[in-house]
Amino acid sequence: MNKLNSTIIGAFCHEFERRCMSLLSEAYTDAKSKYKITIDYEEENISAILFDYIDNCSQAEKWDIHISDEFRIYNDSILQGKKSAKSAPRTDLRFGMWSNGAKLTYFVEAKNLIETNCSKKGRKSKIFAQYLHKRYIATGIDNYLSGHYPSNGCLIGYILQGETENIIGRINQHLQNCSREPEILIRQSFGLPNFDSAYLSKHKNNITIKHLMFDFTVNKDYKPISPFPTAL
Repeated sequence: MNKLNSTIIGAFCHEFERRCMSLLSEAYTDAKSKYKITIDYEEENISAILFDYIDNCSQAEKWDIHISDEFRIYNDSILQGKKSAKSAPRTDLRFGMWSNGAKLTYFVEAKNLIETNCSKKGRKSKIFAQYLHKRYIATGIDNYLSGHYPSNGCLIGYILQGETENIIGRINQHLQNCSREPEILIRQSFGLPNFDSAYLSKHKNNITIKHLMFDFTVNKDYKPISPFPTAL
């Protein structure tokens, strides 16, 4: 098969990303309607809910999109036996498919976020909001920028307490305090159905990161709009 040129491959990748984000949006809508997700939920438990929905979603099957959870990313050092496979970075979710001979992948890393310090069942000390804000940057944004995670992916913030806009403001303040003001998160619509809490950050070397904020603080009744276009 002839090699696809970069323009066509770019178009495939863009559409594939849009479909992955559409599935995430639908999974979020479903989770809000079925589960009472609170501060007591671990990140992995929430990601498991999203994974289960997408793994059993007829639209994902129709698009031939597959999803994996806790996906390990192996580099040459691991494959050559220089490092243990157990040391491999993991992302919460990975989407994958083949289209016209090209393998497409999309990675998702998620972080719990709160606005103010909170108590949690079974935990003596409080969860500090500022720690989670800084962690979102250090192990979320910076892991994408450093190549620890592949660049073809997005970040999800699981909002478990407080207001999304205030949390974004705190994250941006930390970036500004580190002389990284050009990298602040700016609200932007990605055209996702039933979802509008999305942001974009721009970084050095023309790197951009998409951020989806899944607010679980209030359960609402949604009337989903079908987002699904024709096949690739």
